[in-house]
Order: sequence, then C-alpha cells, then structure tokens
Amino acid sequence: MSSTRRSALSWLHETSEAMYAMSDLLFKWAEPGLREYKSGKHLAEYMKKQGFATEMGISGMPTAFNSTWGEEGPVIGFFAEYDATPGHSQLPVPYEAPDVPYGPGFTDAHNMLGVAGCFAAASLKHTIMEHGLKARIRLLGTPAEKLCVGKPFMARDGWFDGMDCLLAWHPGGPTTVLGEVWPRTYKSKVYSFKVSAAFEGQSGAVTYPGALDAAVLMYNNVNMMKEHMPALMRRGGSINEFMMTGGQCTVANPVLSQVVYAWRNSNITDQVAVEKVIDRCAEGAALVADCKVEPRVLTAVRTGLPNTVMKDLVWKNLQEVGAPAYTEEDKVFARKIQRSMGLEPIDEPLYTEIVPPEKAYGDFHPADDVNEFTWHCPTARLYVSKAMQPIPGVSYPRWASSALCGVGVTHRMGMCAAQVLALSAVELIENPRLLKDAWAEFNERKKQHDEPPLLQEGLKPPVELRWPEWVDRPGSEWWIPPQ
Repeated sequence: MSSTRRSALSWLHETSEAMYAMSDLLFKWAEPGLREYKSGKHLAEYMKKQGFATEMGISGMPTAFNSTWGEEGPVIGFFAEYDATPGHSQLPVPYEAPDVPYGPGFTDAHNMLGVAGCFAAASLKHTIMEHGLKARIRLLGTPAEKLCVGKPFMARDGWFDGMDCLLAWHPGGPTTVLGEVWPRTYKSKVYSFKVSAAFEGQSGAVTYPGALDAAVLMYNNVNMMKEHMPALMRRGGSINEFMMTGGQCTVANPVLSQVVYAWRNSNITDQVAVEKVIDRCAEGAALVADCKVEPRVLTAVRTGLPNTVMKDLVWKNLQEVGAPAYTEEDKVFARKIQRSMGLEPIDEPLYTEIVPPEKAYGDFHPADDVNEFTWHCPTARLYVSKAMQPIPGVSYPRWASSALCGVGVTHRMGMCAAQVLALSAVELIENPRLLKDAWAEFNERKKQHDEPPLLQEGLKPPVELRWPEWVDRPGSEWWIPPQ
C-alpha cells in the first residue's frame, strides 16, 4: 500500500471515535426531511472546522449546505444525507422500544451516511496536504433524501456543476457498488383543495361541501385507477399518498385540505403517464366536492447514468478494504436481537458478504434522488451493509434495523464506507487517467441519452409545508402554513 493510501486510512483510524460519537448524536436527534436543523448545522460546522469554506441554506433550503476546499486540481465530490424517517423511532437496544411513540428514527442509518461522507472528505484533505497532492474537494449537504427533494433542486440550481467526479455511498442490504442498474425515477406533488365560496351557505352549514371530502374522493379515485395505469403496474412502479393537512374540522367543514402523492417508475415517460392520471383524479374530486384544486410539484428525480470506470475503481477499493470489521460486541448485540425475536442466535448474526455489482439488485432498485448527481459528472455509488444475517423463513422487523443504527454495528459500517471513499479519491488524484476515461464514458453515454433537470426554474423547494417535525409548545406558529 502506498504512503498516501496509508495516510488516508491512518487519519480515519485516529479520528474514529469522533466519527462514531457524531453518528450517535444524529441518531439521538432524529430530525426528519427538511427539518434537519441541528444535524445539518452540525455537519456543516464540522466541515468548517476542518478548513472548508461552508455555505449554509443553499437552494432555498435552510438545512442544505456546500463545503469546498482547495485551489487547484480536479474537484473530488462527496455528499451527506442526514434525514430521519417518521414512524421509525427506536432506542439503541436489542428489543422493540420506541424512543418517542410514532416519532422519527432511522432504518438505513442516515445518521452515519452524512458523517462518513464528511470524514472521508476531511481524510482526503489531510492526505493532500501531507503529501503535496493537487486536488480540490466539494462536499454537499443534501437534505430530505426520503422525500427526494434536496438533490433535484440543488442540481437545477447548478450546485452539482464543476465537479470532476462524485463518490457516493449508502447503507445497504448487500455490500456492493452499483453497476448498470440505478434507482427508479421519483416524482411528487401536493394537491391543495380549497373552498372559497359555495352555493350551500357558510362553512358551518351541514350542507357545505368540505375540502376534506375532495381529498377523500381523490384518494378513492386514485385507488380505483391504479390497476388501469400500465406505467404503474410495470416492474418497479409504485405510488403512495400522505394527508398533509386535513383542515380545521373540529366544529365546521374544512375549507382547505392537502394530500401529497408520490410515484416511482423506471423511466420519465412512465412518470409523466402516471402524473396525467393523478391530475385527472384530482380534477374530478374537486368538481364533485365544489372545490378548486391547486397542484404543485414538490420534486422530480431523473433516472441514473451509470459509469463503469468509476464503478470498477470503487469496487477494487471495496475488495481491498473488505466488509465491515464487526467486533464480538457487535455480534453479541445482534444475537440479542435474534433472541428477542424468539430465534436461536447464530454464530455469525451479521451479513458480511460482498456481492458483485451485477448480482446485487438484479433489474430493480428502489427510487432515490442520488440519480441527480449522475448527469453532472461521473458518479459511483458504494453500498455497505449493516444488515442481520438472512435466515430462511425469517423476516427481521423494522425495529431491529433501527436499533442497529445507534450502536457499534453502524460505527463499523461507516468506517468501512469512509475508508473505501477515501482510498478511491486518492487513486483518482494519483492516476489522472481514471478521470479522463470516466469522462470519456460519461460524455459518450450522455450523447446517446441525456436527461436535463426536471424541475422548472422558479419553482421553490417545499420547505414551508407542514411536514412531520419536532415542535415546541407553547408555540407561536400556526400548524397550517400560509397559503
């Protein structure tokens, strides 16, 4: 191993306890998408302490940030995610125990995802300085991955331009690198039903048509049409809804309701086809309920553009680093989870297999806004597992995955990811041919098929809407945002 590679790994080893503590802190905060106030600020401040120029609140999102370092050489890109998922609250214990009932938590360890990216970037910076290498670094803090909101707006606004490559990672089921199969597209819209005037008197009247009726009608309309949307029925198609605002119906029929629809498809053509049907369902509901409907795009994600050169590089370094180096303490915790489930604990309770890219996801990968990076520079996406060892006939509950996010299993996973990312970055700097070949492939693939950003100029990110969030009481902000 070269001295530069040893330096990168050595720095990560020396700072490992700080990395683990930061991950545990974000696990405790568990802030959901577009509300990662403490988490985003904490990561941005860490990058600033590491000597990076950091700008918070980019692309109109208070929790998005950009960090840059260096003056010459190729720009090596990293990114951070740090949003929790509503409903996944869990204490770091080997049995089901929500920290806050119905509260947010983690299953795929976004609490470590962003931390490992930051530490990989910082490790690269120290290695560059120690060995006199020439390179620049950019780390982007991208909020609300679960909503697929952050990256599409940042891509549209130019924050992904100017990088020579992007090294991405995500906690995964298998430990692998994405090959030709990348995540599905994603689009979401909020439909606001409003009653400004009606033939049947005031809003307190029993006969007054409520906006909540329109939302229920739309829900039924979309459910009725699901099987009649070929674009949705094809492999990888899915749809879900979220009642954002049900109105103030304690004593009167509501004059406002908001329902969010999100759908995923394998291509943009199918994405548009599903949207047309959902829009029609909304228009029909508004007509029947004597409301008007105002649709608003929340986000839209493109397909992914693979890059074989980048994939092969990260795969090579993953094989060198190996799977996460779980300790006996980690294994004991995992066995306790199995025992809590009524299972006989096994000797190796954690999944450590490294799966070749072509075998990792077959022809299907769930939707993710990481695709947005791939149209701006050559991109690779590493996956590192923190999963329990599969047992035939056994399905591990959600709480088990959530519990692992707050303990040593996730620490080892994050260290493995940071090491692979840092080593891959060093190799890209020391071997300029790699970037040249990656860009040649990137340009050739875009020549065959290109997808510009899907979000229109002027569209603002939906930060003001009533997303799930932590609140302080007594408060001064009304829970329905201004219209």
